[in-house]
Amino acid sequence: MNTKRNRACDVGLVAQIFAGALLWSALAVQGQQTLQVLHGHVRPAVSSGQAAAVGSLPRAQRMNLAIMLPLRNQEELNGLLGRLYDPASPDYHHFLSVEEFTAQFGPTAEDYKAVADFAQANGLRWRTCRRTA
Repeated sequence: MNTKRNRACDVGLVAQIFAGALLWSALAVQGQQTLQVLHGHVRPAVSSGQAAAVGSLPRAQRMNLAIMLPLRNQEELNGLLGRLYDPASPDYHHFLSVEEFTAQFGPTAEDYKAVADFAQANGLRWRTCRRTA
């Protein structure tokens, strides 16, 4: 069962990494250099802090949160994406393996530890899909 969970976590991690790369690829193609800010996706009462608390979650009920860490080395990644699709570049279509991409652009072990420490300090139980070396 634990092996199945690790495989599911591995698939999820790979999907997140490639989804992030695809997003940055689309942004690079459009020539946008800044992140887009979403507007109107949070109700005003929530964003202003005026939303009334409705109570605590019952102890028997679990609430699952997913925290996704951003990719590192954004400028380097944007440059790589440009070279991967430039026929004049020596890097043209020389794609990175999952391991190479993760090592260069994925969150570090320290990044994961910081999130785990934050979760624990705030009373959350932490379970990660990422394996540490």
